Amino acid sequence: MFRLLRRMRRDERGQAMVIGAVAMLVLAVSVMASVSIGHGVYEKIKLQDAADAQAYSIAVKEARAYNFLAYTNRAMVVHYSAMLTVMSYVSHAVYLDQTLRSAASVLKYIPVIGAVFAAVEAALKFWKSAVEVVSRVLIPILTGLNIALWLAQEAMLYSTLLDLVTSDGNTVIQGTDPKAQVGVAMTHGTGGGNPGLSVLRAVTSTNYSNLKNFLHPLDDGPHSSGSVDLSDPTGTGTRSKLLRDNKLSDPDMAKYRLLMGNLANAVRRRWTAEGEGPVLIGRRWNLGLCLALFQVRIAKTADSQIKSFHEDFENNRKDQLYAADDIQIRVRPACFIGRWRTVFQLRFRAAADAQGGFHQEFGRRKTDDHHDWTGITPFVTSDPSFIRPWQYHFGYPCNVTVLSKDMGAVSGANNAPFQMKNLSENAFMKNVSGRIDAEGEIVGDGFLDMTWKYVGGYRMANGDFDDDADHFRQTTGGMMAIAVGRAVYHRPGEWKEEPNFFNPLWTARLAPVKTHWEDSAMRLMIREWDLSAGWFRNAFNY
Repeated sequence: MFRLLRRMRRDERGQAMVIGAVAMLVLAVSVMASVSIGHGVYEKIKLQDAADAQAYSIAVKEARAYNFLAYTNRAMVVHYSAMLTVMSYVSHAVYLDQTLRSAASVLKYIPVIGAVFAAVEAALKFWKSAVEVVSRVLIPILTGLNIALWLAQEAMLYSTLLDLVTSDGNTVIQGTDPKAQVGVAMTHGTGGGNPGLSVLRAVTSTNYSNLKNFLHPLDDGPHSSGSVDLSDPTGTGTRSKLLRDNKLSDPDMAKYRLLMGNLANAVRRRWTAEGEGPVLIGRRWNLGLCLALFQVRIAKTADSQIKSFHEDFENNRKDQLYAADDIQIRVRPACFIGRWRTVFQLRFRAAADAQGGFHQEFGRRKTDDHHDWTGITPFVTSDPSFIRPWQYHFGYPCNVTVLSKDMGAVSGANNAPFQMKNLSENAFMKNVSGRIDAEGEIVGDGFLDMTWKYVGGYRMANGDFDDDADHFRQTTGGMMAIAVGRAVYHRPGEWKEEPNFFNPLWTARLAPVKTHWEDSAMRLMIREWDLSAGWFRNAFNY
């Protein structure tokens, strides 16, 4: 008997089983914890990818819209330049008609060479008639095209606004993470999962801020510190005044007329802007003659430009396509000595404007020749902000995407993943000195609960942090992701210029959240971002 007891006391068989059982338990807990943590990390990555994809997609749409505005504005500039060139041909044709054709009409009676001058007269007469017809047809067509381009710009703005609204069922979000949900902060107060432009009435929603950020670089869009006009969010009404009113004294209209007029004048060809060409038939030339008693100079000058007039000028001519071909004869008493004095000049000019335009063929006399032009048409331009540029980012529109995912954090949720309730209720995993939650369960430092039940902060028996923690769980389902996209203006290389809607250089990129959205702005749009809230501060210490 004693021998058996001694043998059993010294027998070491079976120890591996005990150690193995304990090790397997630890291993099982570790595996479950790793799987649960890995699952949470995976779901977070998927959710963040969806938020990044949506933020970048919005930035791409904004950049494409701005580039479309740039392309259409450049097309308008080309059209105005073409109108100026046409009027230059009209002015030049008037000059040729009143000089060379008039001379040819007399010289054609000279024997032998008279036939040549007769042909010149006929050719110049045909040329003047042809350019007159072309100008009267082409200018209204180009004006109509500019109006059509402006309407296309407005349509692009409104369609982009609809595309920027982040709502449930978004294809980009669902294609990246089918479990992702649009955060409450995105559409708060809009009264629906697919709010459309009704988000303009919810000034505390993130969607509203995104739309406002897209619109505020517009010259007549909402200011960064203001609100969006629900009746005219893009400023179409202000721009449309150019079609019916003419008040250069009104800065809202003067800025459009002067900007587009200066741009069109800046891209003129040299022949259109100041003229060039051979003597007699060109738009600009000089002839000098030094005689015994005096010196003579005949100067041919040219000019073509878009002019904008005050509403009180000559019966309100508004904007004008102006072209001039002038001849001036000057003399001075001795060669290379003395002052020049003008003794004779002729003005050959043509203009198109809202009063029918005119021809000026002799001196100062103007004749109405029915060159109608409604003037510069509306277009969309930008107003980049250089006040506090680090805050407003030089007029670059930023957008925020806030997504959430139901991980079972809401009390009573039936879809909580990886529950380990049976393990968490074992006595050796409880800490009797821990806190008691509202359901009477011990929540200690050793409490093992791999569900998302207490995400956002624990709940103590006295109710501390209860409201904020519940708010976070109710609005996010346990997981939230934020991303910021930005449409930026950048010309490759060392060239630097202000953001504008005339060069298609807009591109999209993701931006750091903290560098753009200050705490005050984030608290206004997203309650969960309030760093002063107790649940947020203590969530990292749980």
